[in-house]
Amino acid sequence: MRLTAFIGACVLFLLAFLQGEAGSRGWFTIVEVQVEGDLQYASANEVNGSYAGLIGMSLLLTPLKDILEVTNHPEWISSTRVRKLWPNKVLIEVLEHVPLAYWREKQMITVSGEVIYLTSPLSLELPHIVGPEGSDRIVLEQFRLVSQVLSLVDLQIKTLELENRGAWNIYFKNGLRVKLGRDEILERLQRFIAVYKTDLSGRIKDVDVVDARYPHGVAVTWKVAGN
Repeated sequence: MRLTAFIGACVLFLLAFLQGEAGSRGWFTIVEVQVEGDLQYASANEVNGSYAGLIGMSLLLTPLKDILEVTNHPEWISSTRVRKLWPNKVLIEVLEHVPLAYWREKQMITVSGEVIYLTSPLSLELPHIVGPEGSDRIVLEQFRLVSQVLSLVDLQIKTLELENRGAWNIYFKNGLRVKLGRDEILERLQRFIAVYKTDLSGRIKDVDVVDARYPHGVAVTWKVAGN
């Protein structure tokens, strides 16, 4: 198949050469861009519009690397693969990023650790992770470790926060807030989980804040009746 395609390309090139340079440019002008891929977050119109700049370029004279430079602009596209379809079409196979959590304002962290900027809001049931600018790698790694520790309990993270002073807080979807401080984060989280399983799980609606920064236990602040 590849040999046949190569021979066909050579024949087309020879025909174009015989017709002169001006003829070759017209013969191999890109007139159509086909986009393939399972799009869940980017719209087809947005993706197609990003590649519209390829129309009118020369399929023969434009190297694949130059085409690739044009094809990685949409925010949700993780990678692309380009094929030339002779004599005048381009096939672009796209792969989207997979979102993991919202990051700061109007940003998203993907499962591969990439930070992408959202030009339009999304309504996805994903946790938020918050931290100082430039701390995305640290917060992402901590989020993964915390998620592993929490995998055996019925608590879902709403927000994982890294304060400017270096302290960590977890806000759960059930309204509970846990203070973990700056050191021994996973050990403190495990102590909280032990107390949660034995004493708090049945009374979680009455708990306001759990402070797990103590060396041998946790402190519980209860909600005031009527609040």
